[in-house]
Amino acid sequence: MSMIMGTAVVPANSTVVTFYLPAGLSNFTVYQPTTPQRVFIGTSVNVSASSGIPVPVTPLSQEVYNSSPGAAYYATTGNGTASTFCYIISTGN
Repeated sequence: MSMIMGTAVVPANSTVVTFYLPAGLSNFTVYQPTTPQRVFIGTSVNVSASSGIPVPVTPLSQEVYNSSPGAAYYATTGNGTASTFCYIISTGN
């Protein structure tokens, strides 16, 4: 088992790769430690406020199972304001 922790920076007017979820059994938790500009994440480079998962102040967890091939997670604020959020990835590998 391993854990990866980090802070992702999301520039204004941008969609960026923020973290990679490895293949296999794993889960991730995302949260914003304060209430800054809203951030939306997803596995598509076209993530938006309407298609992404909003990153909350209260931690949000998602599980991924053994058959998962892994994925890059992209983030955007959907507007001209930059923001950050924290992530924790836990793997069973």
